[in-house]
Amino acid sequence: MRLRLAQNICCLVLFFCAAIPSFAQCPFPAPNSAIVLTYTFDPIVEGNQMTLRVTLEFNGNSKGTDKLILPSDWAGQQHLENSIGEIKALSAGTTIADTSSPSEKLIRFSPNTLVRISYVLKKDWEGPLNGSTRFRADLSPSYFHLVGTSSLVYPKLKSFEPVDARFNWQQLPPTWSLATSFGADNRCQSFHGLWTYALNSLFVGGDYRIRRTGTSGHALIFAIRGQWSFTDDQWITDVTRIVEFERRFWHDDNFPYLLVTLTPVDKERGDTGGTALTNAFMMHLSRQDDLPEETLAILAHEEFHLWNPDKIGLPPGSDFPVSWFFEGFTLFYQDVMLLRAGVIDFPTYLEVTNRKLQEYALSDGVNATLADFIRTQTAHQSALDQLDYKRGAVLALWLDSTIRARTENKSSLDDLMFRMVDQNSQYEKLYHHPLLLTNRRIFHTVSQMAGGAIAKSLRKYVEKGGTIPIPENALGPCAQSHIERIPRFDLGFDIASLTSPQKIISGVEPNSEAYKAGVRDGQQAQGWSIYGGDISKQVRVTIKVPNGKRNITYYPRGAEAPVQQFSLDQTKYAASPSQCSPR
Repeated sequence: MRLRLAQNICCLVLFFCAAIPSFAQCPFPAPNSAIVLTYTFDPIVEGNQMTLRVTLEFNGNSKGTDKLILPSDWAGQQHLENSIGEIKALSAGTTIADTSSPSEKLIRFSPNTLVRISYVLKKDWEGPLNGSTRFRADLSPSYFHLVGTSSLVYPKLKSFEPVDARFNWQQLPPTWSLATSFGADNRCQSFHGLWTYALNSLFVGGDYRIRRTGTSGHALIFAIRGQWSFTDDQWITDVTRIVEFERRFWHDDNFPYLLVTLTPVDKERGDTGGTALTNAFMMHLSRQDDLPEETLAILAHEEFHLWNPDKIGLPPGSDFPVSWFFEGFTLFYQDVMLLRAGVIDFPTYLEVTNRKLQEYALSDGVNATLADFIRTQTAHQSALDQLDYKRGAVLALWLDSTIRARTENKSSLDDLMFRMVDQNSQYEKLYHHPLLLTNRRIFHTVSQMAGGAIAKSLRKYVEKGGTIPIPENALGPCAQSHIERIPRFDLGFDIASLTSPQKIISGVEPNSEAYKAGVRDGQQAQGWSIYGGDISKQVRVTIKVPNGKRNITYYPRGAEAPVQQFSLDQTKYAASPSQCSPR
């Protein structure tokens, strides 16, 4: 998920005593735009629960009517508006009315006056903090973790409108830490830039431990809570190493501030998620997990989003037409970055590349068109899930090796990425907003750099899908291409039946491994363990039987399919490891 780059941050330090009166105001700097939004946060603790009363001020328009936008669907989460309650009009002559949409209100006010409203932000979910609930407002008497997209109410604004967004946190307990996309510990924070960046923001506070470091003189802030199997110093060292390397790769150190948060989920092992936001990325991790390569790959992925797409350009409207580029290419580069930085060795890189080739070749969507993918991608439907990542990563490998072959290694995919960043930089200097990231622009730039034939092939793979043959020398002299027949992942029954109210299994395939192991239509599932897409790990389904329960286990292996893979030439690698990688 992509990281938003802020255009300007201004954080003011306010020294205050322990008891702060409710009328305390922040000395915000003069605004630089016509649109100014001020948010003030007041914590309310009752027993083992905490809510935030949020006061919003903004300048009303000349019409005297506007729409208030509440959080709705985001990052696979639905009905985020349920976290918003007690919406009240505070300014004189202001009224708020419902509309047909639960995530919109109609607000009326005296034209061209200061409008003040308040609402209560609450935790609207129960159960464990995990890879899904981490996107919702998370509040407790000891800490809070908020994302602007799922927490802020605002008047209807265009994504690329310049705004001044102000945040007053003076009512937080004096002993609480505070770290946000716009500063650390300072209770008065402000931001000037595009509204999309102000909204895609991160706010944490409470018992987070704040650690400050830097790279090339720029602030790198860590907010960490909980106890881990690794030390805070180890986490900071590994993250800093990745951040510094990627900035060197892009020849770009123009990042005055970056926040990295680390929050434990409730599952002790095996639950990891990272998301990039404005000037920040948030990481959630199981407490007992160490720092495996998969976790470092997530960090490398989110850091790479600082440039792709944020310094390349922003999609016009929906992300899905171009997500193959900014998610898939970033998935490719996350491991390239780890390889070049020396975090992983070439055999490990070869292994993860083979895994990506398998995941695409064996996916249900290998022959799906781009139009098919876009049509299925809604907040409520996950058909062809992750196809943009899978296809895009393989396309990046194909395009990189094809450009290298055509130019006799004088150019690579790196040069294409640099060129697109430069395009956006020049455009922003002239027009003061980002260049749009479209497929037409990508294909045109590839054509300019690598020729029309390569651009034509790229367009065919993007729009029509299908098998993408990787050049045999794509991974250098120490890797040999071959074809393996690998079983597809086949659960053997309809996975949707596990989430039905009664959890009655249905759609069992008679020739599947599930059927051979004893799974049948009509059985009631009481529990299960499924590693989606991984045929090397057993599926476990616990079913209800007359005298208790029964565990059924099997490997979810279906029909075999041909997959291009690369094997390591051990002799060449042992003789000269440094000469093995082409990248």
